[in-house]
Amino acid sequence: MEALVLGLTLGLWAGVNPGPLTLLVIRQALSHGARPALMASLAPLLTDSAAIVLAFFLARELPQGLTRALEAAGGVFLLYLGYKGLRGQATLDSAPHTSTQSLRDAVIVNLTNPHMYLFWFTVGLSQLKRPLPEPLWFILGFYPAIVGSKALIALTVARVRQATWTQPLARYSNVLLLALGSYLLFLSARP
Repeated sequence: MEALVLGLTLGLWAGVNPGPLTLLVIRQALSHGARPALMASLAPLLTDSAAIVLAFFLARELPQGLTRALEAAGGVFLLYLGYKGLRGQATLDSAPHTSTQSLRDAVIVNLTNPHMYLFWFTVGLSQLKRPLPEPLWFILGFYPAIVGSKALIALTVARVRQATWTQPLARYSNVLLLALGSYLLFLSARP
């Protein structure tokens, strides 16, 4: 049961932690409503499994070059999303956006986030290497907590998105995506 509680706790922390995926979920909820934001919150189900497999078989930290490449790719993609959002946002509902597009964008954001890999190569790996059934309990706690907390954020933001005070937030979330993308590019270029 310790592994289940640890998985729930870390999943909740990862779900509400400010980062590229959480910001994207909020932006989708503000700009397009609950359904696309909920789809974006499912990204960890698709992306973390790749990191889990890599961590389990490689069992070491990511090489510095790969971390920088992921930061650069993630930075470029966040710049693209921020620019696309600012360019196409005359009103909150100006451009149709499908749930599939939201999920695709969220998967790309999460796959290019080196912090997801670092989590699974460090904290996650320590749980995966424990004797069975502990790793299963950890994963059964982690995924519902991370997806559920992101979904709760999506539903909460989508519920208030029509209020006049939230309309500038969608624009600001696009500016934050641009800033976060620039920061990741800066990190990837450091010596």
